[in-house]
Amino acid sequence: MLIGADQPFGISRKLSYQMHADRYTGRVLYVTFKTAADLSQWLPPPLQLDDPHEGFLKLYELKRRPEDGEPYPPAFSQYYEACIAVLAAPPGELLRHYNLFMWVSHDWALYKARAAFGWPKKIANIAMTAATRDTAGTKPSQETSEFNVDIDRYGYPLMRVRAQLDRAAPAGQKKPFNGFYTIRHIPSPIDGGEDIRELLVIETRDGWFSDEVWGDATVEFGAAPDEELDLLGPVRVTDCVLRNTGWVLPAWPARRLMTLAPFAADLGATKPC
Repeated sequence: MLIGADQPFGISRKLSYQMHADRYTGRVLYVTFKTAADLSQWLPPPLQLDDPHEGFLKLYELKRRPEDGEPYPPAFSQYYEACIAVLAAPPGELLRHYNLFMWVSHDWALYKARAAFGWPKKIANIAMTAATRDTAGTKPSQETSEFNVDIDRYGYPLMRVRAQLDRAAPAGQKKPFNGFYTIRHIPSPIDGGEDIRELLVIETRDGWFSDEVWGDATVEFGAAPDEELDLLGPVRVTDCVLRNTGWVLPAWPARRLMTLAPFAADLGATKPC
């Protein structure tokens, strides 16, 4: 009996991902930015941007565990994740997050995401460090005052974020969250029929945020042979908040909103007729 899906396809349970519910808890730094670049250049049809010059970072420290069952070992539960996202929707639909770029620190966090959900996750080195304010000069408090993130991919620096946080800072604009849109585009083999082209909606449940600390941040992007973050150019940060978070990703979180008509995609060599 085949089990699971791919990685590889169903040889055994341990060699394939499973469709079961996981609970995620941790904290996330949201950084909203403006750019002169038109972010719609990375957006496949029929999605349209709420603001073609506004994106936001989601930088996570996370722990996952089965919703029902024993925890995973630490090396298979704790990880970092970084996303560059936009608010987008097809005409007449609800605005949702669309992740343009994604990186994770551990490979087990990407298999199902890429194959089943269409999320563009890649492996990267992700370092996150937090500092606490030392108001008296002798003993630090438990309040985070700095949150720094460095991301590189095989020696190529991709992102550098330096956040200054203050409990007294006024709250900024919060991004609405109504789940995600993703697009799965999987080329068919020769004489294998039509490519898979479908727009999915992915919804979590039991989500929450708490303990918000607002502030300001600087963001720098780099480049790599398989990245193009340098095309974002210099960005201006408009909002920055660190907060605790959690949610459940259901066992079957994706539904197909529509099948898509063929659209332009750079596949390298043309498929033989």
